[in-house]
Amino acid sequence: MSRFWAVFTGATAYLPLVIVDSGHQLLTGNQPNFTTAFQNLVDPELLRPPGAEIEAYARQVGTQMRVYARIHNTSATTLSASANMAALHALVYEDAHVGVTGRIMRAAPWLDITSPLAPNGVLTATLESPALSGVNWTALHTVVLADYVPGPGAAYDMLQAAMALPAGFSVDPAALTMGIDAATGQDRSVSIRLAGPYVLSWTAATDAAWLAVAPGGGTIADQPSVTVRASGLAPGSQEGHVTLSAISEDGMAFTQFVSITAFLGPRVVRAVTAPVTPGSPISLPVVMSALGDEHEVRFSLAFDPVVLSTPTVTLGSGAAAATLTVDDSDAANGRLGIAVALPAGLAFPQGDAQLVVVTFETPSTVPRPTATLALTDQPVVRSIMDASGSLLSATFEDATLVFPEASVVRTVRHHLRRGGT
Repeated sequence: MSRFWAVFTGATAYLPLVIVDSGHQLLTGNQPNFTTAFQNLVDPELLRPPGAEIEAYARQVGTQMRVYARIHNTSATTLSASANMAALHALVYEDAHVGVTGRIMRAAPWLDITSPLAPNGVLTATLESPALSGVNWTALHTVVLADYVPGPGAAYDMLQAAMALPAGFSVDPAALTMGIDAATGQDRSVSIRLAGPYVLSWTAATDAAWLAVAPGGGTIADQPSVTVRASGLAPGSQEGHVTLSAISEDGMAFTQFVSITAFLGPRVVRAVTAPVTPGSPISLPVVMSALGDEHEVRFSLAFDPVVLSTPTVTLGSGAAAATLTVDDSDAANGRLGIAVALPAGLAFPQGDAQLVVVTFETPSTVPRPTATLALTDQPVVRSIMDASGSLLSATFEDATLVFPEASVVRTVRHHLRRGGT
């Protein structure tokens, strides 16, 4: 109500009283079509960029709702109660039919942002409702919001709002597949994301000597990475686990697990040769020996345009769900770029995967008995990436085509002898 009266400048207000974003827009009195009128307020607000990022969690503690909030000031303004009336609110409501509505507000604890929160600064706070009675706790929800007075006048504006999640502890991803290229033997590290109330602290433990977590513990803001030590792996596949335990001083305790499958072996992309029938098309697969974490593969093919021409590229049997991108702008000169990418979050399974099939036209006669199909970096640089965009090491192998002897044009040579022809 205070936010409505801060922005309302008329002499008399008529029900219903409506504000959007703490008073950035308002509506008062009967409307011919209330739904349309309210929508006309909401739509412009959705287009405005937020001035903060809010992460919030809530849980029942006795007869109170306890709310843990973290606000990141993404605006260009320093927020403080003394300078611009900045405040943090928790609106606790219940899904219940009351009067003509389907919700009822049960509590609205708030606090002033007393210490200045500079642009890009972070504030954490805990808010608690008064004791609640006669409520259905399973139907209670909480919205956390931050607002302030942005300029001259008394009207408030909302920086951002967010639904509070049930207080808990989560880890993403909960399972990892990490391939180690035996040709390089390099360790691999992958970041994992921990989420939960800001009051949590955590520790990590592993059950395999080839696994490490750094840091080994900290606050929820300290995000770890998992490292697979190549020197401790046996050839092939092995599985290990990370146990993450989180606690808070106010009684919360959670445990989460991350399963890591590590595979030590060669990661190879190679062109596969096929018998050549001169004058007929030839289809050449490109195959990857995958370690189980490859998401996108890029490479170029270099070929002799005299013996291989008019290339067409189709997805292979192991990449049916992928997106294929082909750069054939320089195919006439024997260069073809190819990229194969799976949908977000997916990876090729461990084992041989046929990425693409490249079909060429061949002449009935050729100037030499062999031709090389090389995997190169023009026009597309060779690379393999995992689902997070990290580069993976690999070996790229060329192929040699052998043409039948009858199709090879032989140059007639004349042998001269002294004193004769």
